[in-house]
Amino acid sequence: MEAHEQIDYDALRRRFPWAGMVSTGEHDLSARYREIMAEARRDREIVEAIDAVRRSA
Repeated sequence: MEAHEQIDYDALRRRFPWAGMVSTGEHDLSARYREIMAEARRDREIVEAIDAVRRSA
C-alpha cells in the first residue's frame, strides 16, 4: 500500500466485523508494559542479590 492511499475502513469492517468493537487501550497497554518491565528488573535484582549472598556464605 502506498503512503498516499487511503484506508477503506468500511471494507475492513465488512471483512472483519469485530474490528473496532473494543478499545485497544494502547495507552493502558504501554503503561502496563512499563510496569511489567520495572517489576522484572526489580525481581532480577532481588535474585542477583540472593545469589550473591549464597555465593559468599
